[in-house]
This record gives sequence, structure tokens and C-alpha cells, in this order.
Amino acid sequence: MMCKVLIFGCIAAVILMTAAYGAPLQKTELSPAEKEARLQASIIDLALLKDIDNHFLDFYTPNDKQECNHTTLVCFLKELNVLKQDVEEQDKQHVLNIEKNLKDFTVGNLLQDPDFSNPTCKKCEANEKKKFPEFHQEMTRFLQSMQK
Repeated sequence: MMCKVLIFGCIAAVILMTAAYGAPLQKTELSPAEKEARLQASIIDLALLKDIDNHFLDFYTPNDKQECNHTTLVCFLKELNVLKQDVEEQDKQHVLNIEKNLKDFTVGNLLQDPDFSNPTCKKCEANEKKKFPEFHQEMTRFLQSMQK
């Protein structure tokens, strides 16, 4: 009996310490230097995907530049999930790198983001479908515009 009390006491202490010293509950915003580095890394990985032979899939390709940045980025990331399913393993790693580098740009409550709830911003599926080379070009331009 005493052994059970001791074990549960230790478990409770570990849980309390984890709660007190664990990771922060809210994501901190990226510094300008971190944003620049992640955008640059994503552009480099995207450039490595340029020659993918994927002319059979269509991708919803946003072309909004400034007024709907958040929505546009979310749409590009959704379409990268489609691409990830249809590429070779070495190319899949580049897609995963891009997703990892850009995910913190979309963190937060999407419903409170003024761009995301903006009625003038298109839903992803409302964008024109394009083949991968055009999708690639538009996403590269978009990420470059985010750097400025």
C-alpha cells in the first residue's frame, strides 16, 4: 500500500513539474531575422523542386499578393500536401522542409486573422487550377514578396 502511495506521489510531482517548467502554451512570434531565414530556406527548397516531372496534377494556385497573404500562404501549404503524396522520397524531404519552415507563419487563431476572415480573399478551391510549373512559379514569387 505504501509503495502505491509513493509511486502516485512521484507521478503527481512529475506532472506538476512538467506543467510548471514545460514548454510555453503560446507560440512566440518569429523575429524578423528568423522570418527571413525561414523564407530563404523555403525558397531554396522550392527551387530544388523546380524540375519535378508532375504534369498530371492540377494545383489550386493563388495569385493574391498583399491583401490576402495569410490565406494565400495557407492555400499554398494545402497544395504542398497534395504534392507530397506524389513525389519521390528525396523530393518529399524538400516539401517537408518547406512546410516546417512556413508553418509558424500560419500559427494563431485563423478566425481572428483579418486577412483570413476578409470576404474579398478567395477560398483555396476558388483559385485557378494550374500545372506544377506555374504553381511553382507563383509560390516562388509569393515567398519572395513576403521577404520584402
